[in-house]
Amino acid sequence: MAGRGRSAPQRGEVTGYLIKLIRESIPLTQEQLAVDLDVDRATVQSWESGRRSFTAVPLGQAIAVRHRLGRLGANPTLLAALDDAAEADLILAAVLDQHVTQSDIAEQPLGWSVLTHRLTDLILWAVLGQTPSFARGLPLTPPRRGPVASGPTLPVDQRHTFFAHLQVLAERAATGRDPNVLLHRQACFLAGMDPTRAAAAWLAHTTARARRRSAFHTWSPLWPDARSVVTSLANQGDPEPLRHFIARAHPDDACERAALNYSAYWVGEIPYRQRDDSFMPGPLIDWHGSVLLRHLVGRLDPAHPFVDLNIHNVWALLAARRSLVLDNPNQGRELLDRTIELLDSDRISAQSRQELTSIVYSLRADGLTGTGTGR
Repeated sequence: MAGRGRSAPQRGEVTGYLIKLIRESIPLTQEQLAVDLDVDRATVQSWESGRRSFTAVPLGQAIAVRHRLGRLGANPTLLAALDDAAEADLILAAVLDQHVTQSDIAEQPLGWSVLTHRLTDLILWAVLGQTPSFARGLPLTPPRRGPVASGPTLPVDQRHTFFAHLQVLAERAATGRDPNVLLHRQACFLAGMDPTRAAAAWLAHTTARARRRSAFHTWSPLWPDARSVVTSLANQGDPEPLRHFIARAHPDDACERAALNYSAYWVGEIPYRQRDDSFMPGPLIDWHGSVLLRHLVGRLDPAHPFVDLNIHNVWALLAARRSLVLDNPNQGRELLDRTIELLDSDRISAQSRQELTSIVYSLRADGLTGTGTGR
């Protein structure tokens, strides 16, 4: 990450807090874990607090620590997130760097590969204080006396800096002789998570600029960029640009495949990381769809900012993978219940209503009936 001769900034809050949860899942005290890892207690304490970044540990030692934690009985879900936690710390350090306006844009790790849901969750764990979805329901922290941090949450001033710097990076990535489309779209997407909605006006301007320069007749690298921006606007309270994108930016099979491949990648059905968006319009061959269907069904909620996108993706997924609900009838019944509920909502688009009606017809044609219990 070093750029222009400067040392790479380092942080360790996300990795450190995850290591604490991993230790407590065994469960061991800091002293006991230090003995098992053949390090002193101060080392474990500094890793968990983030004062000494675990990402600075030599690779061989880090691998050995992970294997030892696994043998000690660490929660496998938490242990599997360590690599993403280290990348989250790397991204946080780069975005929060005070030299972000002058640093080499190519050295921004936010533009090095396509984000996944788990990695994004880990970044937002620190920025927003929300528990990652993969960890919800896990017994994360045992009861104890006194106030206890509930996550690797950044101070308020650093949260504001994070979102302000994302706008700087997005603008820098969009200009110059060689625009970095991936960095631009991922900075815009994360900026849309700002709970203050301070990014709304800026994102609206970005959307208007994108519409002037592009009309999608098929997939192009600007397609996922536009999708991320309108998705962020929906998260900021304006669903209309996203609805317009769903209606106008899926003119052919390449765009529909892109939407599904990206969604499958996002939820982890494509297990290997992609360095850019070029995989999106390819054939639907590297994933099954059951994880994606479960993810989407769980987000068929009229209050969800992306509800129209979730509806469209379910509709497209079932068109491409009809057997998914036949292979998992319980999932199909839940989908039918949620679909019927959504049809009573006034918070979805006309296109979403048509797609939901098609889903209901298809599920009933397959012999599925709802549970009648709703949510």
